[in-house]
Amino acid sequence: RISLTTSNFVFFLNNDDKVEFETRKIISKEKAHVLGGIGLKLSEWPYLDPVIDPINFLFVGRMVKEKGFGEFIQAAKALKKRYPNVSFTALGEPEKREKKFTLDYLKRLDKSGIVSCPGHVEVREWFARCSVFVLPSYREGVPRSTQEAMALGKPVITTNAPGCRDTVVQGKNGFLIEIGDVESLINAMEKFILKPNNIATMGVQSRNMAEEKFNAHIVNKRIFELTKI
Repeated sequence: RISLTTSNFVFFLNNDDKVEFETRKIISKEKAHVLGGIGLKLSEWPYLDPVIDPINFLFVGRMVKEKGFGEFIQAAKALKKRYPNVSFTALGEPEKREKKFTLDYLKRLDKSGIVSCPGHVEVREWFARCSVFVLPSYREGVPRSTQEAMALGKPVITTNAPGCRDTVVQGKNGFLIEIGDVESLINAMEKFILKPNNIATMGVQSRNMAEEKFNAHIVNKRIFELTKI
């Protein structure tokens, strides 16, 4: 609160955070601006052909409760029983403070064949193999991983939470679910399994949205215009 009183501009990635800061009177409305994303060099994240056979759901993020990692695992376990050929992958590493999702837990999970947990790897390679990107997070700025997935043409399943909801238009490029709702996550995933053509059509919409909202040139231009650099 003290430091922001001396600033000329404050940039937010999503409108929810901006409104909260204004409501709490931490910052004046005149100083607050929403960027809508940190921006990507889209030429480095080209559109990829959809992956439909086999269908793979990919989670990328810190393996903690707040990222919805537990919900992802529960959904994977339920769907693997119904659709053995569908695969699930989780990229990330356990945190020392995390008591449940430890390294031993992840090794057992990987060995079970339900969720593949390859550990610290080059993310881009795994993005290329996935069909749908899943991030059931409880709150974000605007997650870079989701922006990258959208640029590559991947549909998105995420939560109706600050920062997350800004990446999905319901039913257009993916689906929004409620925080902590495993059943709705399962239902959203199943929509792609039962109608795999959605992977291609919604993936194209993700790419279109990335070009409109997450182009680094557009984001940088907005920063320059506002700051008059």
